[in-house]
Amino acid sequence: MRPQFTYPPSVGVLQVLAPGSLKQNLPKAVRLWTILRSIYGSDSDEVKLNLGERFTYEEWRNQFFTQAQSANKHDRSQKVYHKRDEIPPLHDPECYCAKTLTDWLFAGDSSLTVSQKIWEESFLQLYPIALSQLKVFLATANYPREAETVDRTKSQYESLKAKKNYVPPFPDGRLFAVTGKNLEFDFEALIKMGWLNLTQVKGVGKRMYLKVQKFPAIESLNVPENTGNFITQVDFMAIAENYRQPINGVQRFLMQVEYVVSQAATDKIDNWQQQLKALWETTPTRPIEIQYDSASLLREARRIIYPVCIYYSQRAPYLCAFGQKPKNRNDIGWHNYRLDRIQSLEILEWNDPKVPDSLKKLVVKQQLSPEFIQIELAAAWGFDFYQPSRKMLLRFDRDFHDRYIINSFRHETFRFINAPLDFRKFIREYAPNPAEKERLVAILESLPTQPDDDEYPHAYYSADFRSNDLNLIDNNVMMRLRAWGPKVEVVLPFDLRDRIIKDIEETRNLYQQTAIERPQSSEQY
Repeated sequence: MRPQFTYPPSVGVLQVLAPGSLKQNLPKAVRLWTILRSIYGSDSDEVKLNLGERFTYEEWRNQFFTQAQSANKHDRSQKVYHKRDEIPPLHDPECYCAKTLTDWLFAGDSSLTVSQKIWEESFLQLYPIALSQLKVFLATANYPREAETVDRTKSQYESLKAKKNYVPPFPDGRLFAVTGKNLEFDFEALIKMGWLNLTQVKGVGKRMYLKVQKFPAIESLNVPENTGNFITQVDFMAIAENYRQPINGVQRFLMQVEYVVSQAATDKIDNWQQQLKALWETTPTRPIEIQYDSASLLREARRIIYPVCIYYSQRAPYLCAFGQKPKNRNDIGWHNYRLDRIQSLEILEWNDPKVPDSLKKLVVKQQLSPEFIQIELAAAWGFDFYQPSRKMLLRFDRDFHDRYIINSFRHETFRFINAPLDFRKFIREYAPNPAEKERLVAILESLPTQPDDDEYPHAYYSADFRSNDLNLIDNNVMMRLRAWGPKVEVVLPFDLRDRIIKDIEETRNLYQQTAIERPQSSEQY
């Protein structure tokens, strides 16, 4: 049975469909994605066309566009659009050629529609430009270029305009406002990637496209090798891209990653990764049932989950999934599962009676994508992105700050707020109780007029962080605060401050209780 094309237009999917760089070929990638929907989409997809197993470009065109052929061949007064060598004007607001790039990506009620915010964040991870430039790019389908290149293009355009009635591509950002010849090139691209076959029918004399029975695997398509796509830190991604190949036979870029997974668990992790990779290559993605050894619960639990992605964070790889939570199988939501703690993994079908109805419904409604996870990780400090977020106020020793904190990146929400205006904004956002407000006002009154005053002994920072319902802070954040030691003070919230104090006291008591009597030093000759 042939699968259906139900891939949403995520940056990852479009990157696969783009011939080369997505920033240069985004319009073509979205057109290819739309054409695949029209050929292989689900019956509920409004773009799906009624095409046979074999079809010509003209048959596809006449169904996809309006006014693409004359209802009466003998009536020459009827206007026909979408010719081979002409860009169609905006002739019918209901025609698909009227829809813009952003309409195809973000508008409508289709299950394939993606969140614009999530999509933009994902694109900016790969191609770091200003958000305003990205907005222009999406509105015009033209990637922002250097001024010199723009001037040269304008000159070429004026030259062409003088020679003939030249129309620039994508007028008003309309994605399918291209010539029929351009669209035929799109079909050729789909043939090369394995989404269509080409066949000749005797006596017809036309090129006919033949639907394939099996889709090409997303990962196996002819995509330029880009090892940095999975690296979420943009600057580090650039380093990896520049130095991943040996230089004059010498590997100049080396990396040591903190990895706590035992050697004995390596084979098991590799097995889970291979099974998940094969699962994600099919569509739609199916749920899985895992036996999970939870360190926090001190017991194993069998749970049914929807796997979204594998994420390496800090010291180990995790499976980010949506489904039954380890603590309570009736609680459906996000959770990070450390791969080496998964004891068994079984792929299920959606019609399996074991799959909870609540999970089926939520999977349809939720934005279950790696891009969503990236957005949530950027929204608050901590890897448990599904936990509630809170605000903290930190006070650094000024000398330590000027040496090691300034000009360093800790998290998107980690902000220097020594300026009185910034500190007042923090107070408003924090919404303190009376005791907290009294403390904050005292700090505000002590702040220098100029935030970069070297004589002021403190540097204040705010940050959003993750903590669970029991106010247990994310372990990655706690480890960072402990590493800064006496050079940082948690001012607020009070419960986090009390937690730090308690940890320090327990550590001090530990060293006092196990004090080792040291021998008196003696000079040796």
